[in-house]
Amino acid sequence: MKHHSVVTLSLPLLGLATAHAAEQAPLYPATPITITASALSAPGEVRLDPSAPVQPIPAADGAGLLKTVPGISITRKGGMAGDPLLRGLGGSRLAITSDNQYVLGGCAHRMDPPTAYLFPRSFDEVVITKGPQTVTQGPGLVAGSVQFKRHPRYYLDPDFSLDGGLTTGSADRVDAFASLDAGNSLGYTRLNANHNEAGNYRDGSGNRVNSAYNKDSQSVQLGLTPNELSLLELSYDRSRGEAAYADRAMDGSQFDRDAWGVKLERQAITPWLGKVQLQYGHSLVDHVMDNYSLRPLEGMMYKAMNPERTTNTARLLAELNLGAHQTQVGVDWLEDAHRSRMAMGMNQAAADGYINKPWKDTQTFENIGVFVEDNWLLNDRQTLVSGLRLDHTEARYHNNAVAAALQQQEYDLYAGFVRLEHRLQNWIWYAGYGQAERAPDFWERDKSQTAALNTETNHQLDTGLLYRNGNLSGSVSLFAGYVDDFILVDNTTSPQARNVDARRVGGEAEASWRFTDNWTLASNLSYTHGQNLSDDLPLGQTPPLELNTSLGYDNGSQELALLMRNVASQHRFAEGQGNIIGQDTGPSAGFTVFSLNAGWQVTPTVKLAAGVDNLLDKDYSEFINKQESYPLGDNPVTGRIGEPGRQWWAELQFSL
Repeated sequence: MKHHSVVTLSLPLLGLATAHAAEQAPLYPATPITITASALSAPGEVRLDPSAPVQPIPAADGAGLLKTVPGISITRKGGMAGDPLLRGLGGSRLAITSDNQYVLGGCAHRMDPPTAYLFPRSFDEVVITKGPQTVTQGPGLVAGSVQFKRHPRYYLDPDFSLDGGLTTGSADRVDAFASLDAGNSLGYTRLNANHNEAGNYRDGSGNRVNSAYNKDSQSVQLGLTPNELSLLELSYDRSRGEAAYADRAMDGSQFDRDAWGVKLERQAITPWLGKVQLQYGHSLVDHVMDNYSLRPLEGMMYKAMNPERTTNTARLLAELNLGAHQTQVGVDWLEDAHRSRMAMGMNQAAADGYINKPWKDTQTFENIGVFVEDNWLLNDRQTLVSGLRLDHTEARYHNNAVAAALQQQEYDLYAGFVRLEHRLQNWIWYAGYGQAERAPDFWERDKSQTAALNTETNHQLDTGLLYRNGNLSGSVSLFAGYVDDFILVDNTTSPQARNVDARRVGGEAEASWRFTDNWTLASNLSYTHGQNLSDDLPLGQTPPLELNTSLGYDNGSQELALLMRNVASQHRFAEGQGNIIGQDTGPSAGFTVFSLNAGWQVTPTVKLAAGVDNLLDKDYSEFINKQESYPLGDNPVTGRIGEPGRQWWAELQFSL
């Protein structure tokens, strides 16, 4: 049976849907057509339904879902655990949260970005905010934020639902997913479990790429709902996995994450106090990388490293209803500790001995921030959205080799934005200014142990249009930013992080036209231009122009879609320069790739879908990429890691 629960909503904000209206419905609801590119749903915001089928192949982790969003690039390192960048900026510039709790990877070499631990279908919604246009999602939102969200349930009567799916495909790909929701008027239980595995894929030239992975994850949420306005929720997330990598001399033989949280919420307390929410979360990432578990040993020396990262977070939020103002005020706290150990030797037993080695603390961080974000209804057509945030960050090395002046550093960070939204019939126009200041992160500090880094500050203008009228919809979002003391990772001589000044401009445009009852033509365009003003060079890791076009058919029970992806060549590069994720390795060629998918709603509860990605078996690689360093068998090292060649996949989804 399908349950009759109602998703918990915050009290509605006045006026238009905005980036900070966390639970508000999107301006343009999702269509039933298979997703091939996710459109802007509100000013500066994209909302995704993780349960909807996607092309290319259904996502095995968070990055696989995010790559459907115009302006987001994924740095490939293997078969999964790609690192997302929004408009060429990623890492700590792009905050990634799970139910408002920070998600942080543990590897000192970024084997495990936050999205590697997040399986999309265990969430209800994913919200992407482009640019510094919110202050509620933590400090340093130079690029923006990504929120993976689960919504609480309220039940009137005892009921349950069961959802699941199975995906199979090329390279021995197998994904399995099951979700059970059950509850009554007093509370609810949500259980999610998934398994993801694949072997080494082949690129368009038939070369095998070291890319196999195996991952299992589970989550549980237990909610107590004594009435429709009160909530106490306990949650637990568990993930276990391993992954092979083509871009380095080691693989990830262990990716263990355990996270738990507690949330207390009360709504409609007084006419002016709409909601109070208190959250606390804890996570532990225990990671092992070695050169022998997932590949034949190269050389004579067995090596293993075991970094660990412990993160504690807390957040107190209140929503106020003050006449024409809907306001969020809050405080959040983050404590982040890294430690590591390693071993090596002439045999595997010596390297496996890392487990008995003492831990060595490396770096610790603590941040406390306060914020206020306001939605002011000026009149029935105009809304002014603004926010202010103050943070204090303390960072410490636990390494005597680091200069004494750098052992402990403190940063005061300031962020804010203001945005005017104007609605006229089928149009929404918006324009705003945002500032976000960011402290050097773990990886940047690790590359600058002899010189202090300044904080990085992005000053950005954002503007855009959204339109919808019947069967025609579209949007344009543009930005222009100046980044003072941009933290550049420069490997041209030796790995180092240093400050430069940078300028960035670009944007995205999207259009969708349902030209008959069953047929839809859609297209999106994205481009970013970055310039390193200090070195008079292009800004490293800036993606090229990209155009995606899809033609889809949907009669309510059968679906068919063809996707054409066009990516231009990129000749604006700065070899050896980039960020903590990767550096430019030279120019890249343009390419065009076709993909095809079909779906059939067999019954109201069962759906089948299948597809072929890279239909013409194109041999290509992305500009945002890592350098291949480990070929399989007799395959040559080809430079950048090649994308998968022709891949087929088939998926079964059911809902009871």
